[in-house]
Order: sequence, then structure tokens, then C-alpha cells
Amino acid sequence: MATDYDAPRLRPDDDIETDSLEGLKASESAQTVLDDDGEIVEPFELPAMDLSGEELNIQVVPRRADEFTCGSCFLVQRQNRLSHVEDNGDEICLDCA
Repeated sequence: MATDYDAPRLRPDDDIETDSLEGLKASESAQTVLDDDGEIVEPFELPAMDLSGEELNIQVVPRRADEFTCGSCFLVQRQNRLSHVEDNGDEICLDCA
């Protein structure tokens, strides 16, 4: 017997109702979410707060003479964390070496 591989495949537990948009939304909301450990995780939604008027006040300290910026991870490191300098002049830290 020939098999039509292009035909939609239905499992016995598939319902006809899930083919519609309303059915998909209903089944999506009814599904239980599991994390990597197999524990049930409830969805968490952030509060709908308007933070557009908030300011972030941070004191920016310029790079010191005994520091460098890694050419790979772009973090500012102390000179004692310098692994090597590449041919193009990029300084690489010990973590990226």
C-alpha cells in the first residue's frame, strides 16, 4: 500500500478543535509548563508599570592607567589579567585566551 507522506499526520489524541485559532489558544493556555528539571513552573508576568520617566543614575569611572579593555569580551580588566596582545593590537584577557 502506498503512503502519502505529504498528507497531514494526526495522532489519536489530536482533536479537530485544535485546528482552529480558538482551539489552539485554548489548548495553549491549558498546557502545563515544565522547566528543565521537570518541575511545574507557573508563568510570571512583570507588572505593567510605566518606567519611561525613570532615570538610571550611575557614576561612570574612566579606565585607569593600569587597566585594559579585552578585544574579545570587551570587559575592562587589570593589567595582571593580560594574557597576550594579538597582531592587530587587541589585548586579550586570561579568560578569553
